[in-house]
Amino acid sequence: MTIRRVKIVLLCEDSQHEAFVRRFLKGMGWNTREIRVEKSPSAGGSAEQWVRENFPNELEVYRKRRQRAASALIAVTDADTVKVESRISGFEAACNSRQIAFRGADEAVAIVVPRRNIETWIHYLSGESVDERYDYPKLQRERGCKLAADQLVKMCKSSGLPTHAPPSLAAACDEYLRVKSSVQDDIR
Repeated sequence: MTIRRVKIVLLCEDSQHEAFVRRFLKGMGWNTREIRVEKSPSAGGSAEQWVRENFPNELEVYRKRRQRAASALIAVTDADTVKVESRISGFEAACNSRQIAFRGADEAVAIVVPRRNIETWIHYLSGESVDERYDYPKLQRERGCKLAADQLVKMCKSSGLPTHAPPSLAAACDEYLRVKSSVQDDIR
């Protein structure tokens, strides 16, 4: 099934996040030509902070766009040394500080938080044993995540993630299902 009529905004820290998420969405049948990427400037300080601070703006834009067309917002930020829940709470606090309601249960808004970083998932999906507390090295090229993203697609389309999958990856799968379900409701 191809999901064609959805405008997706991908709010992310860097090109590695973009490459991984694009490849995953493409593999899951989404039209990647409908993705607008908002990425932290490379020399602009904390990329996590940039994503968090821009989230409320993109959430407002999503809500306006959703009235006209099926839309989704996906924010990706590394957990680094904090818990996934803490990062998500930071997004909620950013919305509260701007007096913008945080995402609703019926909204196609995902907050994806790889712990410690996206490279943890890439190493796991490449068949390695991983520890989410360890800082895995960056890939030489962003497109080096192709096989890992394809492996995640394969898992999602078959039996799902193994029980030993990193907890942050399992949480991201729940976020994906949340977006997919909300978008399908909007298309109907």
